[in-house]
Amino acid sequence: MVRSTIDQLLFDESTNEAVRETLPEWLIGVFELVTHLGDGAALIIFATLLYWFGAESRRRQRALVIAIGIGALAISAGMKGIFVRPRPELAGGYGGYSFPSAHALGAAAFYGSLAVVADSGTRLQRYVAAGTVILLVAVSRVIIGVHYVGDVLVGVAIGLAFVALVVRSERAEPGFIFAVAGVIAILALLLGSHEFTTMTIGASLGATVAWYTVADQPSNPRGASILLLAYLCIPLIIGLRTANSILGSPVPGDPHWLLEIAGYAVATGTILAVPVIAEQLNDWPLVEWLQARLPFTGRTIDPNQLPERRSGE
Repeated sequence: MVRSTIDQLLFDESTNEAVRETLPEWLIGVFELVTHLGDGAALIIFATLLYWFGAESRRRQRALVIAIGIGALAISAGMKGIFVRPRPELAGGYGGYSFPSAHALGAAAFYGSLAVVADSGTRLQRYVAAGTVILLVAVSRVIIGVHYVGDVLVGVAIGLAFVALVVRSERAEPGFIFAVAGVIAILALLLGSHEFTTMTIGASLGATVAWYTVADQPSNPRGASILLLAYLCIPLIIGLRTANSILGSPVPGDPHWLLEIAGYAVATGTILAVPVIAEQLNDWPLVEWLQARLPFTGRTIDPNQLPERRSGE
């Protein structure tokens, strides 16, 4: 009886329909855009840019945000592949499984951890900003009909709990959390989940090796050095995505299973190593030419050099 009541409250598609009926079409369209703030690709891009272009003194904290994000992906992928709960009918042809919401879990883990480790503004301001984005992403998943209310509630709860567990731990160190994410992904695979497990295993492996390699190496790259190195890495990313599209999602036993793990290991490891490698490009003529034309002071963007500020002077 209790379980039936919970299902009716949290896992009933009529709730999604009731919410949508109260909203105008234009607002639903807004939430269809807002939901992308929780996309895995968007979170990876945000985390990568913060890691690359942030101050050297806080590189470890930003790496911890990436580690928490990979750990959250491992948890989400594992649970989806184990529970294999179908999405609401409103989702149409939207792929993947419903429980828990990876967008809600990922947003809670990323924005929550960023609010904890960042040093801009006050703690209250950071928490309010992060909470607002997390809430909007979670609500958007219900409004656009791809998740039940219970999916997003559980996702947010797990994401925030994971952040709290990591930051309060005496071993809140990026390398250790990267390794933990790998263990979670491997356990999920052994329990039968094939939902992004190869990607997560590869990312965790590559990140663990790369972080312990570069963690204690100081880096002082120019912003143009990082941009140029990132540009040179684009073929690697395109090649990886193209291979995945052609070969499809692998499962253990497929010939390209280990290839995908290796590909994501190299890609993630490269992301973490970029600031250290990019420093070697500081004296390249092309880097000096770009640096003189871009709004960078060292590796960080200088507001005083932005075009808007220049035009107003």
